[in-house]
Amino acid sequence: MRLISSKRELIFPLAIFTVLIVIVFVLWNNSLDTLKSNYVSEIQNTGSLRAKEFFSLVKYDIKSLENLKHRIEMTNGSYFDYWERDAGLILEQNPSFRFVEWLDSSMIIKKVTPLEGNKAAVGLDLTKHPRHPEWRKHARDSTTNITPWTKLHQGGSAFLVDAPVYFNGTFKGSVTAGMDFTVPFDELVADLDKYAIQVEDENGTIFYSKNNPRTSEIGKEFIFTTTFEVDALDGQKWRFSLMPSHLNFMAERKQSTYIYLAFGLLLSFLTSSLIYFYRSSRKKNKDLNDTNLKLKDLNTSLKTEQLRAEKASKSKTEFISNMSHEIRTPLNAIIGFIEVLRLSEIQSSLQEYLSLMDISSKKLLLLVNDILEIDKIESGKTTFRKDIFSPLEELKNIISIYRRTAEEKGLYIDLNQTGQSHVEAVGDIGKYGQIITNILRNSLKFTEKGGITISYKEIVVDNELSIAITIKDSGIGIPKDKLKTIFDRFTQVEAGKAKRHEGSGLGLYITYKLVELLGGKIDVTSQESVGTEFHLSLKFPISDGSSTIKNTGQESIDLSGCNVLIVDDNRVNVMVLKKTLENLGVHSDSVSNGVEAIEAVKRNDYHLVFMDIHMPKMDGLRATKEIRKFNRTIGIIGLSADVTKEAIDEAKGVGMNDYFTKPISFDKLRKHLPGYLFKIS
Repeated sequence: MRLISSKRELIFPLAIFTVLIVIVFVLWNNSLDTLKSNYVSEIQNTGSLRAKEFFSLVKYDIKSLENLKHRIEMTNGSYFDYWERDAGLILEQNPSFRFVEWLDSSMIIKKVTPLEGNKAAVGLDLTKHPRHPEWRKHARDSTTNITPWTKLHQGGSAFLVDAPVYFNGTFKGSVTAGMDFTVPFDELVADLDKYAIQVEDENGTIFYSKNNPRTSEIGKEFIFTTTFEVDALDGQKWRFSLMPSHLNFMAERKQSTYIYLAFGLLLSFLTSSLIYFYRSSRKKNKDLNDTNLKLKDLNTSLKTEQLRAEKASKSKTEFISNMSHEIRTPLNAIIGFIEVLRLSEIQSSLQEYLSLMDISSKKLLLLVNDILEIDKIESGKTTFRKDIFSPLEELKNIISIYRRTAEEKGLYIDLNQTGQSHVEAVGDIGKYGQIITNILRNSLKFTEKGGITISYKEIVVDNELSIAITIKDSGIGIPKDKLKTIFDRFTQVEAGKAKRHEGSGLGLYITYKLVELLGGKIDVTSQESVGTEFHLSLKFPISDGSSTIKNTGQESIDLSGCNVLIVDDNRVNVMVLKKTLENLGVHSDSVSNGVEAIEAVKRNDYHLVFMDIHMPKMDGLRATKEIRKFNRTIGIIGLSADVTKEAIDEAKGVGMNDYFTKPISFDKLRKHLPGYLFKIS
């Protein structure tokens, strides 16, 4: 029967896991399609810009030759006296020119600059050359002629560009240049290593290529192609093509999507695991309640049943502790790496994804914390600290935190205070802040326009501070049939598939229980489409100390030169903590167990030790005991995903100065480290 029951408990989490996996793969596949589409668009845009640059350069160089022609025509041929100088300037200023020559009206080469290397062409009669008809046609039309890529009489290949010259009403010949655009084209694409380029003339001859273009091996959608008309009279067009320079061009771009896929799969697994563990925990709670009922009926077996109940309670505590550790440990790595990436130099397009990952991870952590809080409340293990604080100042701090969220939604948060102010009381500031935060977050979630008004009143009566807080919003309101159940666990105003607001339905239940444990009262009034009003009343003993609030201000923190030892067998946790400390300027070493930690502290002068609790060979508790035998001054901070009071008390009992629960935030380290490293200036 137990096996069948266990299988039934797995069905729902497995179904959730399957659905989440399908969603993750659909989103991942869509991201790949978007990535491909963006890359194709990038190629098209880059190709269009580069093609314009190429063809503009060709026009500019041909224009230089035509300017020489115009100078000869304007001077009726007298400009021939300056031929050598002008031709030399063109060759010097335009690296695409190999030579400039003069063909007379009978198509005989009369002059060539430079003469060296081209002497064989002087006096050459081109009337029998295949390009003679084309040359004559352009001479009659008085337009510039451009040949295909042509082998030269004096060796090599080039484009022959003829500019017909007329003066005194007679055709005199043509200024002709041999042009090779390789050098200026190379200068244009010197920074374009990730793309390959080729340019062909009208006959399909490739006269320029860069980065080994492979058009036959790359899909057509990744090749940009355009044409450029170089000779309108003959209809000659050159073809320009741009494509990726290597065949695995999409691999690097896909790499980031695999990270998001892995994160999505991990998040799906953690979510379904959390559901399974929670459902298992609820079943254990039900079994425990059934056992307690049986104890009342079975007086003859009271002792046996009592021992069984204690064993079940211990099992449940160990289960919650273990699940907390197993879920928080990977969350520590996830949230830690997110903070490290957000503080690093990374593409702006990825920052948005990191923000979404950060929000999702913290929502999952919040859900874990809520479930653990419920377990402590319902098992009677909730404890309260005795902090000295000002309830009004703490309320203002919480409002300042959520004011930005409200403003982003176009909402306001106003505070009205009456009576005495800044009176310090004795109580658990964390539990007080949790109550206010849960109510304020609930109001922000269900308010779309208008805002939130908070009224605060405090009165001193018989050495007790009595406070009354009203939080009123202009949100959607609560239906009458749900108003009585608003503080029940897993109860939400919206239900079903069409709900617009996220939430587990645990926040107000925890709030109600904490207020009850503090001896206060909380109730709610609401009207649909008008808003909701929460009324909270609490009492705290007044502090014997000064009632003035210390202004801590922002101190300049210099942690450079500090030396820290990290003791953890989890490589990922070590990487996250090392990188976080590095961002604070702190040097750190690491070892993987308690035995190595003891030797490291003996050998080196560390300012602080981060000690993981669960490790092989020697755990953190035993290692701390051993270190305290020979070093009583070094600061030791325990690290664990176990958030139970028993674990914290045990850690401090063996000599740890403090106990940080995973995940550890960058802000938490920055706030607490100066007190242990003694480097505040």
